[in-house]
Amino acid sequence: MSAPTAKQEYSSLVRNDGVHRRVYRDPAVFDAEMENIFKNTWVYLAHESQIPTVGDYLTLPVGREPVILVRSEDETIRALVNRCRHRAALVCEFANGNAKSFRCQYHGWTYANDGSLVGVPIPDRQEENFRERLGLVEMPRVESYRGLIFGSFRDDVPSLVDHLGEGVIFYIDRFLDQAGGRPLTAHRHAHRVDMVGNWKFQMENGLDGYHAGFTHRSFFNVMQERLKKNVRYASSLSTASARSYPNGHSVIDPGTTSTQPLVDRLSTLPNATGLFDQLREEVGDDAFDSYLEQVAGHGINVGVFPNLQLIGIHIRRIEPVAVDRTVVSVRPLIESGGPEAFNQMRLRYHELFYGPAGFGQPDDFEMFERVERGIDDSSAEWLLFERGLNREDVTNGNGAELVGAVSDETPQRAQYASWAHLMEIGAGK
Repeated sequence: MSAPTAKQEYSSLVRNDGVHRRVYRDPAVFDAEMENIFKNTWVYLAHESQIPTVGDYLTLPVGREPVILVRSEDETIRALVNRCRHRAALVCEFANGNAKSFRCQYHGWTYANDGSLVGVPIPDRQEENFRERLGLVEMPRVESYRGLIFGSFRDDVPSLVDHLGEGVIFYIDRFLDQAGGRPLTAHRHAHRVDMVGNWKFQMENGLDGYHAGFTHRSFFNVMQERLKKNVRYASSLSTASARSYPNGHSVIDPGTTSTQPLVDRLSTLPNATGLFDQLREEVGDDAFDSYLEQVAGHGINVGVFPNLQLIGIHIRRIEPVAVDRTVVSVRPLIESGGPEAFNQMRLRYHELFYGPAGFGQPDDFEMFERVERGIDDSSAEWLLFERGLNREDVTNGNGAELVGAVSDETPQRAQYASWAHLMEIGAGK
């Protein structure tokens, strides 16, 4: 019998009801992901407000490729591979800044911020047409949806809007309109956590409506004590749902227009009374309640496969580093030019659950480490995602949207279906 092809091997790692431990633990699988997923589809890069003016740039990894995301002199946003075309040294070592050009410190090759090669010492010794041939490699597709910048190393991918699809775009719009439609800006600082564990733990967990009442029980207990009222996660609501869409995108929707449980938490923040008074003074009595409702967002979780999550009031970017190491950046959104108390309250609210000393995110990372230790034993072959299997409602025709109960693993099944599809495509090239 002939050995299975790589395509067949990747297919065998994903079932309808679960995934094999190798998906998380095998370095060869991780290597293949960096090529077959992060170079084969749209990947989230950053928010436009992080590079607002000409020359602004930031550096970031896209899979294993080091990238400079820059607003070049013609105001076009470009994603340039941060690698000199001569000997492959990085041409930019800074996390962010503003520059008209980037110079490799090894041999002095200089590139304009549109990637063109503009300076080479002793150029007469080069082969002809070297300037035209040896500019920085550029990601062929960079597109933005409402300030969210995505890039792809493939020039034949569908448009970004088609890739996202109208189902998840509805929720992205809802998330971005959480401040009454007023413009939101990504905060200049982010919490960056270098976590122990595979990147897909975070991918799954951000759209997991099953764990919150258990993993984050301490948070709900504290809120109940401070607020003197019963506090429950949305899993107790029959209207709450988990939704999946084509291309691995997914949503957790609490299914209610009432944000009062979220607003109630604001009274537990440090200096809450002072912030309430300041907000009322800044926006007036008539607008106060409306602004207060907008502090905490809508309570929805949106996942754009493979590396973007919109949760609470923040943008979360997932950066795979190694098979057992991931960097997760969590960047809150504030209102551009908005009332100071409104933005201060949003930041304090964000920190309450997602900050380094918050009640939520540290719990999740602890669980990731426990799973990492648990699957270290090869006898733990399969991890299950069978909740709600074959019980979802199919809407929008042709299975374009599957809707399950909020504790169902509908999002995870969609994520791994897309994972397997992209891995197979890459293996078949």
